[in-house]
Amino acid sequence: MNDRHSGNAQPSSAGTTPSAEAVRPSRVRSALLHLTLVAFAIALLVRAGQVQIVQGASWAARADGQHMRVDSIAAPRGAITDARGVPLMVSREQVQLVISPNQVAQLKGRQHDRDSLAKGLARLGVSRAVIRKAVDSTRKYVLVPGLFLRSEAAPLLRISGVSSLWTMERLPSGTEGLNRLVGSVNREGVAQGGLELALDSVLAGTAGARRTVRDRRGRSWDSPVGSTQQARAGDTVRLTINLQLQEIIERELLAAVARTGASGGDIVVLDPDDGAILAMAGARDGRIAQSVTPLTQPYQPGSVLKPFFVARLMDQGKVHPQDLVNTEGGTWQLGSRRIDDEHKQDYMSVFDVVRWSSNIGTVKLVTEYLTPDAEYELLRDYGFGTPTALPYPSESRGTLHDPSRWTVPSAASHAIGYELSVTPVQLAVAYAAIANGGELLQPALIREIRDTEGHVLFAHERRALRRVATEESMREVRDMLKAVVDSGTGKSAGLSVFDVGGKSGTARRNQTDGSREYDATFAGMFPMANPQMVVVARLLEPQSEIFGGVVAGPMVRAVLNGALAARDASLDRSVLARVARTLPPAPSTEAAGRATVTSEVDESDVMAAPSEVVPVPARVVVSLPLPTGSAP
Repeated sequence: MNDRHSGNAQPSSAGTTPSAEAVRPSRVRSALLHLTLVAFAIALLVRAGQVQIVQGASWAARADGQHMRVDSIAAPRGAITDARGVPLMVSREQVQLVISPNQVAQLKGRQHDRDSLAKGLARLGVSRAVIRKAVDSTRKYVLVPGLFLRSEAAPLLRISGVSSLWTMERLPSGTEGLNRLVGSVNREGVAQGGLELALDSVLAGTAGARRTVRDRRGRSWDSPVGSTQQARAGDTVRLTINLQLQEIIERELLAAVARTGASGGDIVVLDPDDGAILAMAGARDGRIAQSVTPLTQPYQPGSVLKPFFVARLMDQGKVHPQDLVNTEGGTWQLGSRRIDDEHKQDYMSVFDVVRWSSNIGTVKLVTEYLTPDAEYELLRDYGFGTPTALPYPSESRGTLHDPSRWTVPSAASHAIGYELSVTPVQLAVAYAAIANGGELLQPALIREIRDTEGHVLFAHERRALRRVATEESMREVRDMLKAVVDSGTGKSAGLSVFDVGGKSGTARRNQTDGSREYDATFAGMFPMANPQMVVVARLLEPQSEIFGGVVAGPMVRAVLNGALAARDASLDRSVLARVARTLPPAPSTEAAGRATVTSEVDESDVMAAPSEVVPVPARVVVSLPLPTGSAP
């Protein structure tokens, strides 16, 4: 019985059931499968969240990029005008055509569209070779060379398959020299130099945007929402330059270079009342220079610096105009250095030291009464050795070394315009101080800046940097400069109807080959009763004559004549009418055809009567040669 029950407990071999060990692997595989599916689902959710939430903006942008396009709309650069508002540089919107010939054929499929495209391109002056490519339906892309006005290209842009690249062309309309000052802009709208570069943030404006929608076949149209963001044009800059006067100085500069055989020259015209630069230009090798050389190329000015020293000595009470200086008969040995005068006299008054540009008299006055530090301070007071801060990218500061670097002859050299270098603009600013009574002014090129609505954002105002001399000493110096033109070294700069004053300078250039070449300068002002203009004229290496009064003086005279003849050359005619001289009538003769002197001013005008001879005073301020060791 026990055996029977034991047998019943054992399963038969024919009907066996799976054991626990057999069932376990199946459950593991099932669990792994479920876990894999769960992990895959989680990964899908994570990826979906990443794409939709984290990367959603990026994918949306890519989607928009496939059927939407945003084109930048170039902002018109602000205009640049002269002092009277005459445009010197303006922007013009232009387009370059881009054609997809296969789209023209596919979209329309009608021959007249290709015919319209060909005719339109022909009207724009496109070559036949380019037109054949533009209507060749096997081509995908044709860039039409050249730029066209938007109004001219508008009919073609209505044809499907024709698009455009927008650009702003910058068009100069000033003189050649003025274009050098204004600078240029490339096709991408990037300023390349001059005032365009210096004032780029003002002129550039703010670009706009144009949004278009296109389908899978390439057809495009303006987006219905926010299709265009208008560009904001740049501000308008009005310069202090007078275009008529600029034309005059460029003409006279090139004429003087040709007449004298000079290798180049510079002219600057400045208003001494408020520091505004009215005109400036440079010439090299018979043509207008590639840069604004009156600002970029300094030189040793020579004797034009002498009036500044005399004014300082008069302010200090060291000398008076009628004091005598021993000028050694025109030749003086200062240590190992020989100093010569063109006018050989034993004595000259301080007045005549300036009138006749005595090197000996000036050196004696300066080295006896001014220390090197005081001499250096005077030159820095007049702005030499420092930039004028005009908005031009490559302005030179010139050269003026600290007295610690001076040698024994340096004090004498600086007194007569050597061992330092100045730009013509710096010289004009310094002479404006003589003309206006002793104030060194901040020079200006920008008269005002206005936005597109006409609101004034900036307006030039007179700014005196410092007083360099008293009105009394400057009045005395102006009398000396008037005598320079009336009867001294600058007679060729004079006019018959108006008093002109100025100072000549002739400085030897540093030549590596040992040749003797010179810079000839004349710094003048007009009219002397109430100066409205300071004119600095310089010639490089003149061949006909070397003296500044002889070759550069006529340049000043010619510029003044041209300004008087011009309709609007920044002159106050009411003031001129009050200060004009009344000329006695010229004697008429039958042989001369009863010719008379009129009030008209031209280059044939007679010189003014010479100044009265200064009486010889009893006081002698510098009589004996200075001891050799006293010269710094």
